[in-house]
Amino acid sequence: MSVFAIAKRIFIQMFRDKRTLALMWVAPLLLFTLMYFLFTSSGTDTTYKVGVYNLNPEIVKNLEENHINATVFSSGEHVEESIKNNQLVAFIAEKDAGHIEITYENSAPAKRAVVSAKLQGALIKLQIGALTALGKEAVAANPNLAQAVPQQLAINEQYLYGEADSDYFTTISPVLLGFFVFFLVFLISGMALLRERTTGTLDKLLAAPVRRWEIIAGYLLGYGFFALIQTLLLVEFVVHVLHVPVAGSLALVMVITFLSALLALSFGVLLSTFAASEFQMVQFIPVVIIPQIFFSGIIEIGTLADWLQFLARFMPLYYIGNALQSVMIKAGTLGDIRNDLLVIVLFIGIFTILNILGLKRYRRI
Repeated sequence: MSVFAIAKRIFIQMFRDKRTLALMWVAPLLLFTLMYFLFTSSGTDTTYKVGVYNLNPEIVKNLEENHINATVFSSGEHVEESIKNNQLVAFIAEKDAGHIEITYENSAPAKRAVVSAKLQGALIKLQIGALTALGKEAVAANPNLAQAVPQQLAINEQYLYGEADSDYFTTISPVLLGFFVFFLVFLISGMALLRERTTGTLDKLLAAPVRRWEIIAGYLLGYGFFALIQTLLLVEFVVHVLHVPVAGSLALVMVITFLSALLALSFGVLLSTFAASEFQMVQFIPVVIIPQIFFSGIIEIGTLADWLQFLARFMPLYYIGNALQSVMIKAGTLGDIRNDLLVIVLFIGIFTILNILGLKRYRRI
């Protein structure tokens, strides 16, 4: 059958092209490993350098116990110069009793937020200590007040999803998994069909007694095989080498990832029909791929404006990221992600039909 003949030709061509195989099979592993170390290497031991002037020693002590390197200054003047010269995140000065003035360097708002939170924690700890001492004095003076003093409550924390030590990488790893597969398959498949056109191979196929749907089916079957290998390698590597937790079914994760590869394959083939060169194919990336990253789950969709949430519904990566997060983080079942899978399959079907129709423009006889 023509479909299998086309697929066989793709098998032979791909196995001869070692660089393309490396890009498809090895590159995702290296990229995912790099992302893993980038997001998990910044541990809780990071210290933030601040300057303090005329600050309560108890507050300074509490700050230093929470990874704040506090440098005591003898003067509260020339704050800007002190921050610049000493590379401080902030300068904290108590101008008078009960009034603290903080000047942030603020080139990295994340550091500012950390220092602000730790300072608030130090102040609350100081106040609680003062109230506790006052309560003990009152009880010592009047033992009858002991029953009126509330006892410290024990807090038992529980988590619906994940564990207490879950980090940011665990949250975004499903999104990264779907994106890497989608992007690389999109790029390789689009370039492959474009090369078929520019070298004249596609014209020869269209001149032969082969139906257009058989050509598209052959491409999907041929490249789909390599996408399946990519899926198995990447999912196994992420789960068993990087130890990314999967709360749900591993088989379901592979199904979603493979469908994302098929979606990228049909999408890449479709867009390649609008490109006249490899450079034009690359130009599609900032237009149709990069915008989808922001709707894939890296940013919480529910926090966006209504019109952006509406726009997300037209992004294939939105459904891929949502399905993978549901299974890997929330232990979702097939029933929980059925709608996402239906939309992904619908996208594949639409792109495949458009591919078959698009080949008509290249058939000259």
